[in-house]
Amino acid sequence: MTLIFHQKDTDIATIFKTSKTGFIQFAYSYLGNMEEAEDAVMDAFIQYWENKDKLDIQINNIKGYIFTILRNKCIDLLELRKYRLQKNEEMYRQMLGEIEINISSLRSCDPSELFSREINQIVNETIDTLPDRTREIFYKRYLEQKSYKSIAENFGISVKGVEFHISKCLNILRKKLKDYL
Repeated sequence: MTLIFHQKDTDIATIFKTSKTGFIQFAYSYLGNMEEAEDAVMDAFIQYWENKDKLDIQINNIKGYIFTILRNKCIDLLELRKYRLQKNEEMYRQMLGEIEINISSLRSCDPSELFSREINQIVNETIDTLPDRTREIFYKRYLEQKSYKSIAENFGISVKGVEFHISKCLNILRKKLKDYL
């Protein structure tokens, strides 16, 4: 197998050997990252190599053409960095806003008020599940502040019967509120 090299092929090999370091330094001066600079230079040479036969015009200055490709690659990389920084900044501002809201919410949060609401809800739900007579006796005692004797007379039961209903209700409430007491 015989390899045939055209003048362009030997020119590109010479340009690669003599100019690669300068191209890398140029790219590094803008990108600030040696690995990216080296990759950009290699990509520029590869892009020229892959498209050299497709170029419509005769390129007299191959080095200048590769330099133009490299410059455009550096611009693309810097634009990508800029885009990513903008997106990161947007995410940062959004996260910072959420954190500020959470801090504000926590500062205004009164745990005793939260527990008070929860306890009231548990008490109301528990009382609603009691038998009617027990619930009525409980209301008379704790909402209307009636005495045991008055409640007993009202319901036609003994004071011991009132004590039984109140005790039953308080035991159920203690079990339901054990985590809060």
